[in-house]
Amino acid sequence: MTVLWGLVAVLGAVVFLVGANSADAPQVWSVYLVNLVFWSGLAVTGPAIAGMMQITEARWSPSVRRIALTTAGFLPTSFVLLLVLYTGQTVLYPWVTTPIPAKAGWLNVPFFWLRTYACAAVLFAVCFAFVRSLLHDEIPSDAARERARRNRIAVILLMLWLVTVSLWGFDLVMSLDPKWYSGLFGGYFAVSTLYTTFCLLSILTIRANARGRASIPPAAVQDVAKLQFAMSIMWMYFFFSQYLVIWYGNVPIETRFFLNRFFNPPWGQIAWAIFIVGWLIPFAYFLKRLTGRPPTRHKVLTVILFMGWIAIFVERIVIVFPSIDKNIAFPLGIREVFITAGFFALFVLSRRRFLARYQSLLRQPS
Repeated sequence: MTVLWGLVAVLGAVVFLVGANSADAPQVWSVYLVNLVFWSGLAVTGPAIAGMMQITEARWSPSVRRIALTTAGFLPTSFVLLLVLYTGQTVLYPWVTTPIPAKAGWLNVPFFWLRTYACAAVLFAVCFAFVRSLLHDEIPSDAARERARRNRIAVILLMLWLVTVSLWGFDLVMSLDPKWYSGLFGGYFAVSTLYTTFCLLSILTIRANARGRASIPPAAVQDVAKLQFAMSIMWMYFFFSQYLVIWYGNVPIETRFFLNRFFNPPWGQIAWAIFIVGWLIPFAYFLKRLTGRPPTRHKVLTVILFMGWIAIFVERIVIVFPSIDKNIAFPLGIREVFITAGFFALFVLSRRRFLARYQSLLRQPS
């Protein structure tokens, strides 16, 4: 399987390189950016969730917390892919070639990439420091001194995570259309990334339990589902808060962002599909599931989790693509599929390498 995933990653890289040097470079780079922010968000938010559990002393979740840390395996690859994004700046970001005087102090090439790479490097380093403190140190986790040290690292990690992921939303995504702005977009981007990562964490928790790689009781799986439910509500709350302010203000430079995505085909139909598949159906299911005893089977839950996970990925497409070109088509071609599969393969390979290193620790009982 490792060889197979490696071949998929190589094929995706070849397809991307060919497409980036073709006439369809804007669409190819758009697919690249969607995948970059999606998979990098998952990679960095896993340790952040573990940090939340550490600070709140969530004693019910030691195995779940260790599983959350496994997404950090993708961080080195993510940083390399972030460096590659620099070569596509003239295709993606119009302010690079046509500066906007009112925003030149923030949207200029040196400062833009300096803060992007510096924040990512510091955050990734703190993530690995936190991973080592939880999975590598020989000091017992119940020692007061060690717990205080881990709490300090977790606090720093969460602060850096919020700043960096919010900046990814403002810089890497919102500045694709530099004339549009929303003060809440960074927070919305961070919350939706958190929702997606909880989807992934729930899926990984169920799979690890089913394959005997972890020992997680049904009550703990139910607790993860509760967190998933809370994040789905938070995601929609941030979306509606952003929408309400723009609708009430009715300023054309702001409203056109939603008009392009809710009333122009095919984005309008896709946006409603994201709402139904990514939030309405999961909300209804969780509302029913969480009112009874924790079930021992999770097939329906797994399907619901995949629905939320995929919906956010498509939501990233809806946000990015119309900003590049309002006439651009929804990416359903073979080229886009191969590029996305290449990112997925890199994520799987990175996580498998992480698991191979810390597998014995992940098997510890909850």
